Amino acid sequence: MMNDDLTLRVAQPGDADRAAVLLYSAYLHRQVNYPMREDGENRFLERLRHYFRQEGNRCSYQNIQIAQLRCEVVGLVLSFGGREEERLNAAIGWQLEREAEEDEWYVDALAVFTNWGRQGIGTRLLQAAEQQARRHGYAKIALNVARENEQALSLYQRLHYVVTQQTFLYHHPHVRLVKRLDNG
Repeated sequence: MMNDDLTLRVAQPGDADRAAVLLYSAYLHRQVNYPMREDGENRFLERLRHYFRQEGNRCSYQNIQIAQLRCEVVGLVLSFGGREEERLNAAIGWQLEREAEEDEWYVDALAVFTNWGRQGIGTRLLQAAEQQARRHGYAKIALNVARENEQALSLYQRLHYVVTQQTFLYHHPHVRLVKRLDNG
């Protein structure tokens, strides 16, 4: 089912338009297509674009890997080391909740455009984040998913992520999942 034309690469500032829409989709827990219909005066989308282009913050292109099909950006994963979260959050200045533990690699956002869903792209992106975690010496990887996002939950559980707790983030019920990484 996986498309052979899919490549994963490190994000670049020039990816900002599509990447911001994918981040928006992840943070609002709903799948979208590009371009989005309500892209008009969307301040949140504008801020995501802005911070994506900057270095050293939570939403920076530096923390993102892009899934590209032929020449089109179709998905992304944003992840970072838990030890970096405080510094990355401070660089944005929004009131951000602490989500990661010091000793884990954290997947903050995973998103694929609706029309590219269910083709294994999310799995490939998650595996890329796991490789990054290993490269940076982290023995576990974690993420939070909105409790009602059953599609995402089943993906993570299929890939051996284990539910460790029910939690609230930004006044919204979430499930925290963790996966122990072998050093292979």
